[in-house]
Amino acid sequence: MKQALYRELERISGCRRHFIAAVAIPLISLIFMATIFGNGRIENLPTGVADCSNTPASRSIIESAKASPVLEIKPQHIFSNEAQAREAMQRMEIYGYIVIPENFTEELHSGNVPTITCYYHYVLLAAGGEIQGAFVKALGGSSASLVAKSGDAAGITDAQKGAITLPTSGIFTSTYNSTLNYGIFLSYPFFFIFLQIFILVFTVYIIGTDMNREWLRSGNGSILKALGGKLLPYASIFFTQTLIANYVFFCLKGIPVQGNLLAANISSLLLVAATISLGAAIISIIPKVSIAISIASMIGALGATASGVTFPVENMYPAFRALCHLLPIRHFVLANQSFLYNGAGLAYSWVSYAALTATIAICLCATPLLKGSIMKDRGKPLPVMWGTALVMLGGTLGYGFLYGLMYHPNIVTEVPVAAIDNSRSHLSREYLRNLEATQGVTILAECTDIRQGGELMKSGRAKGLVIIPDGFAANSAQGIEAPFAVFETTTSFLYYLTIQKAVAATMQELNNTLRTNVVKNLPLQQQLIMAQTPSFTTRSVPIYNSNGGYGSYLLPIAIIVIFFQTLLMSGGILAGSHTIHPLKFLPMLAGGYFLLSFFLTGLLPRIFNLPHLANPVELALYMLLFTAASTAFTGAAGLLLKDSEEVMLYVPFFSVGLIFLSGTSFPMVQIPHFWQVAGYFFPTSPGIMGYIRLNSMGCTLQDIAPQLWILALQTLIYGAIFLLYARKIVNLQQHNP
Repeated sequence: MKQALYRELERISGCRRHFIAAVAIPLISLIFMATIFGNGRIENLPTGVADCSNTPASRSIIESAKASPVLEIKPQHIFSNEAQAREAMQRMEIYGYIVIPENFTEELHSGNVPTITCYYHYVLLAAGGEIQGAFVKALGGSSASLVAKSGDAAGITDAQKGAITLPTSGIFTSTYNSTLNYGIFLSYPFFFIFLQIFILVFTVYIIGTDMNREWLRSGNGSILKALGGKLLPYASIFFTQTLIANYVFFCLKGIPVQGNLLAANISSLLLVAATISLGAAIISIIPKVSIAISIASMIGALGATASGVTFPVENMYPAFRALCHLLPIRHFVLANQSFLYNGAGLAYSWVSYAALTATIAICLCATPLLKGSIMKDRGKPLPVMWGTALVMLGGTLGYGFLYGLMYHPNIVTEVPVAAIDNSRSHLSREYLRNLEATQGVTILAECTDIRQGGELMKSGRAKGLVIIPDGFAANSAQGIEAPFAVFETTTSFLYYLTIQKAVAATMQELNNTLRTNVVKNLPLQQQLIMAQTPSFTTRSVPIYNSNGGYGSYLLPIAIIVIFFQTLLMSGGILAGSHTIHPLKFLPMLAGGYFLLSFFLTGLLPRIFNLPHLANPVELALYMLLFTAASTAFTGAAGLLLKDSEEVMLYVPFFSVGLIFLSGTSFPMVQIPHFWQVAGYFFPTSPGIMGYIRLNSMGCTLQDIAPQLWILALQTLIYGAIFLLYARKIVNLQQHNP
């Protein structure tokens, strides 16, 4: 093994690209994930108001909304009619708007109950959710102020005012991430998602490009010794990087830890070892490096989905749930969620640690196949055109269908929660029955005490805990606000969102019944005064993604990233081979991908029932320009490649980062300016936003002029760079005179 180790160290010193790649790229990703979310909070989102009433009462509503830290209502975004607000939303000037009806004040003071409607952009799921929550809270405060004025006139107590406003009220507490900081929620797991993609592809690359008998002899004929010597330097580097990452996130960034940091380091080291072992197994089973890297990149890229950080694995189809549990990143995330989110000890995560250890052992069993391939000389490179076709067709068709099927359930339903009913009254039982009847939540168990409920949360079986206190029914009967507590997991944003919506909707339904009873319990004179209290209702309407589906949100984004990445990989394979001049293959590649765009952007959305509002001709013209920009970028990037496999080493690693840079997962206005500028270097940033606006929002080409100009400028700049330096690329005739 020493001889193999010394041989690999000599290779590193002779080819510093390997060392730089292994060190620089993971560290760049660490910096990226530690800074991309800014302060981590979604706030100051541009918001509009269609004030069709323009009265003191409507302006009071606007002032209440302005007080929210989430909403930023500028004077130019206060419109006189709804059409203007909708146009501003289509131009992406605002993320949502309130409509105050024309006869709002008249109905408010005539005994009627007008409705204020809140429209929010749900194609951008995170921003839309925050807007909707801020709307409800701000308008709830306005409604409470009307009750308070009447209550003062009637001479009722503050407790009675609170009971009329909210007969029952939920006290919501999220475990681990109480402020819902997106930096805490996403930055830590996604760094390791980045890392496992790179480790997997890098392992296949360094083994696949050195499959010869000389390497095997350096291990004295033992494939395990040869692998150990080759992989040990890189494993040491990756192990060190995980320790640095844990220090950065937990010590410098201040991400809270409810468990032991030792558990974080153990799970990180096991993830690195399991991922390296999986990469070795892939190249052992598939000795053709081009195919092996393609498969490794696909498996690694699926880690963002398989981890369950975004869309819960439990809500996928059974076959895909099983697939997710085959990947090391899933068990790493489960182990980390256990001690980070719930403060659980190592004993709660033993299954995850065992799975990571078993992955190492099982993958090592495949290494004899690698020795056989070396002895039989099966590791010869795949012909360039075959590798290109594999990425071009397999990548676009395979990724498109696979992601579509994994996210096809679209919405999260029947999230398991535990309940503690200390009231044991008719009212508490009615509330729990109504909660169970919602689509979003199912009552997993009714616990006798907090310890039992806490154990269910720690084990991960329950994603939430509803606690109804013993005075719940008594307070309600006495006309006093009756609070109850809700603890929610933040292991998945969709779990949190689903539980909160189900609990709030059930509470609102119950309050509508109880509010009348509270007023009836007042003395007659006070009843008469409170009966004249002006009141309004609120209605929330998501725009462009009416069911709030995660697939409807993410798949349009993934479609553009898949298109760009597979084009870049296909072009990189051809450019790195140095056997075909790029002026010959790039036009054909662009033509082939333009035809594939009809499948990705036209047919795939219809297959999976995604939004498809674009005019077909305008969509085709848009994709023609995006193809041109992506091809020009590919041509310029191809100038830097040394071999056909190198592009496969880097490109899959950036898939998730391109989504973050587009401003669709986290609002662009909250992303640090440095990363906003960096996004303009890639066609995907304007490409994703333009496609969403065109196909998901129903805009026209005229509406997306900013994205068109950016893509056109990128085409010109990258095209000029490519044409300027293309002569330096050795063509086929120079290699084979």
